[in-house]
Amino acid sequence: MPFLKANDELHGFTGSAEVFKRNVDALSKNHFVLVPDLRGHGNSDKPKAGYHVARLALDLKNFIDHFQFQEGKISAIGTSLGAAIIWCYCELFSTKAFSRVIFVDQAPLQSYLSDWGPEYGNRGCNSPEALRTMQQTLEKDPKTAHLGTISACLGYRSHPRPGDPTAGSKEWEDDEAFFLEEALKGDGWWYGKLMADHTANDWRYSIVQNFGLRSGSKTQVLVIASSRSGCFPAAGPLKVVDLVNGGSEQVLAKGVNVEWGGHWCYWEQPKMFNELVLDFLT
Repeated sequence: MPFLKANDELHGFTGSAEVFKRNVDALSKNHFVLVPDLRGHGNSDKPKAGYHVARLALDLKNFIDHFQFQEGKISAIGTSLGAAIIWCYCELFSTKAFSRVIFVDQAPLQSYLSDWGPEYGNRGCNSPEALRTMQQTLEKDPKTAHLGTISACLGYRSHPRPGDPTAGSKEWEDDEAFFLEEALKGDGWWYGKLMADHTANDWRYSIVQNFGLRSGSKTQVLVIASSRSGCFPAAGPLKVVDLVNGGSEQVLAKGVNVEWGGHWCYWEQPKMFNELVLDFLT
């Protein structure tokens, strides 16, 4: 293969490859960076089928196969929904393709169960009632739905601090216009169907089975959580570290809780995010 280091970046729900435009230049200095638009998102096709995490995982498999990368030569970054796609891929096809993976602010379970509540799960879409409301808004008033997502995902909006951009400022307005434009490229009905599948999945046991030390996996894991995320409390994404390491002194996974950005920390503070990623990859 001509490329010894391949880096695949998977965006999240209602995003597109464009959300990584502040990261690609830095990461591509030593890596061959691939940033696809997920099915139903960005400039990809908008079918009336395939709104399942498993279908997106198969798309990732086809994507990797197309470039004929050698096993163990790929580093992958999965942000939000992108993390779930990688978990599903590895359940279906094993972790052998990846030398390193980075999961950004995604808990292995969104909805609340008897053993999984607000200390770990999604702050908003965590019940059948919340999902139903979200689906209806995505269909009838998609702009309002996407503005709600933007408010939750940008740390300076969900957890504002002194000196942060404020409503009416150029950064506030530019960010809103950018993310809204990307989100509106998709169909609200399709987004709603995908979120229904996304929230129904519990990846905790799959992560143990496929990434855990006892699985024999050699894939190194970095989890990036945020204390300023409007989507998850940091303990939710960081639970992945415990699931992989299983309490062993040997460490395959490590986690970091950042304060310099929210769910979309890679956009808010790209230099800090890029440095964190490059340090892990090297």
